[in-house]
Amino acid sequence: MNSLRRSSSNERPRRFDAAVAVFAATLATGSLAACSDTDRSAERFCGEIAREVPFLEGPFVEPGDIDDLVDRYEKLDRITPLAIEDEWRTITELMKLASDVDPSDPRSRQEVADAAYKAERSARDVAIWVETTCGVAMPDVVGVEGSVPVTIPPQAPATTMTPATPATTMTPATPATPSP
Repeated sequence: MNSLRRSSSNERPRRFDAAVAVFAATLATGSLAACSDTDRSAERFCGEIAREVPFLEGPFVEPGDIDDLVDRYEKLDRITPLAIEDEWRTITELMKLASDVDPSDPRSRQEVADAAYKAERSARDVAIWVETTCGVAMPDVVGVEGSVPVTIPPQAPATTMTPATPATTMTPATPATPSP
């Protein structure tokens, strides 16, 4: 039995149809992966964070300032390196929640306070990563992380050798005897 036999004059061979279907599926999958693949390198993130840091700190006085802040965090979230992706997302979610707080509602304020407390470690971890990897100081997010001390091992100072000076010996002076 010939599997390439056509069942009618207008049909293609079945193996050919199967091969075309597999090829099309492979091509479509590869195209989708290429389109959705985002550069999450430290180099790209560091370049973006260096440009964005001045806009990540207050004061926020206009109504749209908080929305702009959330947009900046979300934009950075799309390129955050995997090393800090979860931590950055926690901070971004905190920013979204804070942007929706109702200052007159104690429950709403408490919800943001609780989320800020839970985000403290993430904020500290991101600040340390950004400072050590990018050389950029992150602004306070939660308000308790403060300046993150980054310890860089000191390099041995360059030493120069100076020639030693010869030692001199001192002899005690003998009292002079008076002349007669």
